[in-house]
Amino acid sequence: MLKYAILSVSLITVMAGAIIAPAIGSIAVAFPDASGFQINLLTSLHAAFMIPFAFVSGFLCRYFSKKAILLFSLVLYLVAGVGGGFAPNMFILLCTRALLGISVGLMMPLSTTLVSDNYDGEKRTGMMGMVSAATNLGAIIAIMIAGVLATISWNATFYVYGIGAIVMIFVVAYLPRKAPVRSKTKSGKQAAIPKAKLATYAIMMFLLFVVFYSIPSNMALYLQENDITNTILTGIIIAACSLGGFLGGMTLARFQRKLKIAYVPVQVMLMGIGFAMIVFTPSMILVGMGVFILGFGYGSLVPVIFDGVSNLASGAQAMIAMAVVQSFIYLGQFSSPHIHSIISNTFGDGSVNYSYSVMAIVLLIVGVILILKTLYQVKFVKPNKAAVPGKKLM
Repeated sequence: MLKYAILSVSLITVMAGAIIAPAIGSIAVAFPDASGFQINLLTSLHAAFMIPFAFVSGFLCRYFSKKAILLFSLVLYLVAGVGGGFAPNMFILLCTRALLGISVGLMMPLSTTLVSDNYDGEKRTGMMGMVSAATNLGAIIAIMIAGVLATISWNATFYVYGIGAIVMIFVVAYLPRKAPVRSKTKSGKQAAIPKAKLATYAIMMFLLFVVFYSIPSNMALYLQENDITNTILTGIIIAACSLGGFLGGMTLARFQRKLKIAYVPVQVMLMGIGFAMIVFTPSMILVGMGVFILGFGYGSLVPVIFDGVSNLASGAQAMIAMAVVQSFIYLGQFSSPHIHSIISNTFGDGSVNYSYSVMAIVLLIVGVILILKTLYQVKFVKPNKAAVPGKKLM
């Protein structure tokens, strides 16, 4: 049951931003005096608070147990999330979004470091994959339930945050107060974080989310460019990306055992193939399949990066390392539409189709290079010097 307690935390972290998206139009009507800037803040303000409080979470772990911090953040999650539905004005509503960002910021590093605290080796890699799957499943659940509740009223959409109460029950019942401390030096002190390796993982996570987040942020515009304005079809295609990410995380351990050092190159190639199917095929069915394949590659790579980060440090140091890498997730999400726009406007015709085409070509080239590098390692590098799956990405 410890596994389900950890996974339940991962389930609600992504839901934080996705839940109210279907109700934004209704909220704008309910608060006619609110500016367009304030309405846009409803879906972005929480992210501004998540990044600094991810680092605060690591600091607090020096003085409090992870279980205590997690329970505090869950209480704040419930108050801020459900409380938003009772906000009498836009100012109070924005305050609840800020508090929600604080709660998720405190929570997110814990969702991954709890895995490294309680699991080792292949079991840890498998759990990292399941954490990634849980975050994608949370996104799917949020989109479906929130969409239904938004048809009732904008207030009802916020009730979905009540799932935090179920997570709290799992945490209280099954999460141990103290986790075993692993990977200490002989003196008993925690080893320093290798800054170069941490920077490499952070940059890789940033680039991965610049690529991946172009689907939820730009897919609707891409379909409009191709004269497709069906909102239901748009929702299904975007959801296919999360479904692919869910399956990618769930199958991580199995495919990594089979592919070994070829695992990461294959996933990068899959993302390239996914983008190629999106931009170079005329059928919407093939576009949907391409989005699914791209999501599968993304969902497979995120837990591998987190697994690598978990090898860098332990205890409070591990929390700081996770906070750094997770902050680059949000930086990648924020930067993604702007980077794609710059690429398309500077070198192309300003369309989403052009930036998607660039992504497809770049990913396919990188995938081929990585596969050729892997083949060289298999043929010429001695077996005892080959990379260990999950320990080295490239």
